[in-house]
Amino acid sequence: MKFPITRESLQAFDFVKEQQEKIEEEIQKRFTQILDGICNEFQRTMQLNSKEKRFVWRNLHLLSSPHMVQYHNGITSSSSTKPLELTQFIEKLKGVFIGCDIIVDPLKTYLIIDWS
Repeated sequence: MKFPITRESLQAFDFVKEQQEKIEEEIQKRFTQILDGICNEFQRTMQLNSKEKRFVWRNLHLLSSPHMVQYHNGITSSSSTKPLELTQFIEKLKGVFIGCDIIVDPLKTYLIIDWS
């Protein structure tokens, strides 16, 4: 819920929609954290990667994040680990590594940023 809030917004309040928006906001924050980490690791290892002209990121498992599910009656329960939207993440990555190929292995355990 974002403040200030109008009377009309309060009258049209939808709990499920609000929860979905919170989860999406969490996902976007997580994407930003992971992208920052990739960029830092990329810079640290650039000397090694410049010969092959590719960077292998082996932490694809970080794209999983547990979420809390809250029901209308106030009971909360932890859901199983929910994978973040990989396609959406790849698009964000392409926005950072412009013109590079982003390759995800078939088992989805690592990805390659290729600029050859």
